[in-house]
Amino acid sequence: MTEVPEYLLQRSRERRAALGLAPAEGDAGPAAEGEAPAAPPAAAEGGAAPPAAAPAAGAVAVAEPAAPPAAATGGIEPAALTAYLETEARTRTGVPVWMIPVLAILPIWAFAYLGALSPPSKGAAALTPLQLGSQVFAKNCAVCHGGKGEGGVGPKLAGGDAKVTFPNEADHIAWVETGSQTKKAQKYGDPNRPGGQRVATQGVMPAFKGTLTDAQIKAVVTFERDGLK
Repeated sequence: MTEVPEYLLQRSRERRAALGLAPAEGDAGPAAEGEAPAAPPAAAEGGAAPPAAAPAAGAVAVAEPAAPPAAATGGIEPAALTAYLETEARTRTGVPVWMIPVLAILPIWAFAYLGALSPPSKGAAALTPLQLGSQVFAKNCAVCHGGKGEGGVGPKLAGGDAKVTFPNEADHIAWVETGSQTKKAQKYGDPNRPGGQRVATQGVMPAFKGTLTDAQIKAVVTFERDGLK
């Protein structure tokens, strides 16, 4: 059996004594004659406990950060608050709620705006005189003469009445251009018209010269003479 050197045994005794531990079994007395035994620990004599061992050199104690009290977070538990903030960070888009309908409408508005700026298609078929005249009549004449020329505030034009009043198309065009506002109570049209000439009873027809183009006036006269059946 290998014998433990005495200096190692002495170190063991000194270490155990410093820690306040009882001597180990088999520990011999002092390492050499005349050497005083190690002093008993203070705890065994009723004194104060030996100081705790100092931390190793270079070691730094790091304290864990304390969780904030519930009062500092408005009564919400810190764990619940953290979970809420994480959920908000994932779901928040950064766009205000009121902007969502505006952003949804923007593509439609942009499409309509670009369509308005686009030049008309060159392949679109041109309107015939009757088609153009129908549009002009609906916008400017139907309110007085009726949607189908059946008459109203103004005289009847459908069924060939326009041609009976103005056998000459040029006279019809001149009447549309000048109107009847300056001819109230005056007779107009063909003197030989069956039933006699018409009379501008109310004199409310405006002059369309300058309001409509020559092409539009010609087209609406054509429609009144040939399109109103």
